[in-house]
Parts: sequence; C-alpha cells; structure tokens
Amino acid sequence: MNDYGYKAIDSGKFGKTFERDMKAYFNQKAVVAKQGKIDFRRDRKCFEVKTGAGELDGLLKSKIKYVIYVPVVAETEAVDRQEGFILEKNTFLEVLNTCGLIRAKVRTDGSETVAIQTFWNKKENKPHGKKYGQLLDLLYENSLMTLEEYFSTDGKF
Repeated sequence: MNDYGYKAIDSGKFGKTFERDMKAYFNQKAVVAKQGKIDFRRDRKCFEVKTGAGELDGLLKSKIKYVIYVPVVAETEAVDRQEGFILEKNTFLEVLNTCGLIRAKVRTDGSETVAIQTFWNKKENKPHGKKYGQLLDLLYENSLMTLEEYFSTDGKF
C-alpha cells in the first residue's frame, strides 16, 4: 500500500490509504471522499468503502447500494492483494449484526453513533475473541464477490 504521509497515530490511515489506492488502481484521482459523499464509483455503481471497525452512521443514512469491505487491511500488501468483499449494503449490515459487531458508541464530543465493534488487535496482529472468524465465514458466504474477483473482472459485475 502507498504511504500518503498519514500520522502514525491516525486510526483511520489504513482505511484512507485503501480508498485512495483503490481509486488509483482504476486510474481515478486518489483522494479520500468527503464525509457524506460517494467513496468510489466504477461501472456506473456507487460504493461505500469500509475497512476494519469504525462508524456506520454515514452508511446507514446513505442511499448507496454497495459496500467494499476489507476487515483487516494488510499494510504491506498491494490494494489488489487485500482480503476484501463486495456486498450489498443491507447484506453487509445483516452480516455485522449476525456477528454481534454493531454497537452504539459515544464519540469524544459526547454525541452518539453506531459503529462496528473492534474485532482485531492491530498491535498484536490477531483477532479479539471469536467474532473475526464468524465474520469472515459470513462475508465469504454472503458477498457478491471477493475483492480479488472484482479486480480480476476489471471492476465489473
């Protein structure tokens, strides 16, 4: 993955890097979409790009139909070598809910949000408990295609 100069303490740097690399792979301008805007477009389809854990408010309010999801970004691997999935938005949310990974959370400013519960310990490079294995199984069973398949079809399905 590329190094875009994000600070080491930026908890979203891998997600931002993945989104930018995804766009660059398909010869698009490698920038992170603004909050509330479409993250990625390809073949007349709009996608929300999600990685790891994090907030779901934007996705819940969005009319976007598809999600590109990489549960754990492998920072030493190229974008087309990530273990990722293409899912319909509602299927993605159902998978997270089935795994018990959707939770309410309070932001640092005191406002409430809905987020994906953390399931991966980045420092130790291993999962927290058993939810990660269940998540992967359900992603493989319910995705429209894997990210690898998506790249092999030149971003079309």
